[in-house]
Amino acid sequence: MIESTFIHIPGIGYQTEDRLWKNGITTWARLEECLTNGISINDLIRSNRRFQPSLFPEDRSEPREGRSIEWLQILELSRASLLNRDYSFLLENLDPRDHWRLLTTTWRDALYLDIETTGLSREIHYPTVIGAYQEGAIYQWSWPETLSQLFDLIRRSPLVVTFNGRRFDIPFLTHHFDGFPSPSAHIDLLDVSRAAGQSGGQKDIESHFNLTRPESLDDIQGEEAVQLWTRSLYGDPESYQKLLAYNRTDVKMLPLLADRLCKQLLAKTLSASMPPQQKVDAQSHIARSAHSFDAIQANWAQRRPAAEQLLSSFKSRFGGNPRVVGIDLRGNPQNPTGWALCCAQVVETRILFEDDEIVSATLEADPSVISIDAPLCLPRGRLAVGDDSPCRKAGGIVREIERVLWSRGISAYPALIKHMQGLTQRGMRLAQHFRNLGYTTIESYPGAAQDLLGIARKGRDTSLLQKGLEAFGFSLRSRLTHDELDAITSALVGYYFLADDYEAIGAEDEGYMIVPHIQDKMRWSINLA
Repeated sequence: MIESTFIHIPGIGYQTEDRLWKNGITTWARLEECLTNGISINDLIRSNRRFQPSLFPEDRSEPREGRSIEWLQILELSRASLLNRDYSFLLENLDPRDHWRLLTTTWRDALYLDIETTGLSREIHYPTVIGAYQEGAIYQWSWPETLSQLFDLIRRSPLVVTFNGRRFDIPFLTHHFDGFPSPSAHIDLLDVSRAAGQSGGQKDIESHFNLTRPESLDDIQGEEAVQLWTRSLYGDPESYQKLLAYNRTDVKMLPLLADRLCKQLLAKTLSASMPPQQKVDAQSHIARSAHSFDAIQANWAQRRPAAEQLLSSFKSRFGGNPRVVGIDLRGNPQNPTGWALCCAQVVETRILFEDDEIVSATLEADPSVISIDAPLCLPRGRLAVGDDSPCRKAGGIVREIERVLWSRGISAYPALIKHMQGLTQRGMRLAQHFRNLGYTTIESYPGAAQDLLGIARKGRDTSLLQKGLEAFGFSLRSRLTHDELDAITSALVGYYFLADDYEAIGAEDEGYMIVPHIQDKMRWSINLA
């Protein structure tokens, strides 16, 4: 198909290309022959013309027009690009929605690539498993082993194919690994699928083409893949093997998906007389296995954030273990507020409702710091929380805190969006009360802390969050509610605050939220390649 493509030539769009095909000019060689023999471009693209060798003028002494020379130069560069397997020229001159035209010819050259990560943010999450597929061979790497072979594969491969890799996989890998080789040519099947009129993610499009996965892996989506990794770290070897199998399936599906998409686009674009698509061989074998489960466990034991690190600093700074209260506040007192008192690795939790209950329990605990999961300050220019306030238009609903979180890929609601107004007002009222009594009171956000520390958010499965806090070092009773678990996480932020191992994000004229420092030890080492 690529040698029948003309839309990368200046001045040729879809309609002109279609006229060329209808006039019998269906290959680069045929167009070059016509131009070399002096046929004008206007004649070539005129409707209802069929050019045969007998129609070429005998006198070829007339100089070719400037545009014909340009077209001949582009054809020469195109042929060299294909012959030398240096596809960057063709892809750079084609719209991404037309990259499939090259893939119909070069799919055997491609290195198919897919990654699993702990989340969507390049700033705070890290890759967990990387899979590659080329000519039937599957390669896998898992955190935090050496990637030298992957780098070599990418450097040697004339073409890399991903699904959504232009926006996610490649930028993610480039961010995390110094010297990550930029693919010499890259085709993103997400662009191809949109050109084919398909919406949704990779699995949605696989379903459209009746491409089936093993039943044991059929229900796994991106969020479940994150949970599988988390369970692996917490000691579940079956989850680790399932994650590896899921990643292998992802990369094995890519050439099959490319084949179906290209065939659909070929049928839509060309007549049946055009060259057929080559058959894709679905057979595969494992050429490189990822780290063993035991190796993953050993690495995690050395790198994971742990309570002992903070507690040792407390002894030198305070001569003992401070008491910290964490409050997972609700905007409506009729809804349960999680409350936690943490001292060293011992935790006490409660479910409270009214302000008086929260104040009474906190004062009785007499903590060194109170950490509240609620906005404790207003956006600049705001004096009240309500939408009917005169300052609403001037001040808006978003603080610098939310903007910083968003820039780092951490989801957060604006402090004064409608359903947050009650929580913000209540949080500010309680914080002011505690501060008036002389208690250090900080704003925290359990979701951000969990992301930064590599602890699973509550999501669909609060047991993972509880296991994460237990793995950190807290001694917890069974079956805590998500309100209590988030309150413990807020208290954990207070630990990092007291250990002076935190970042205050926000603005001086608004206020700050306290978040733990990113634990770089959990990142995949950038010096391993």
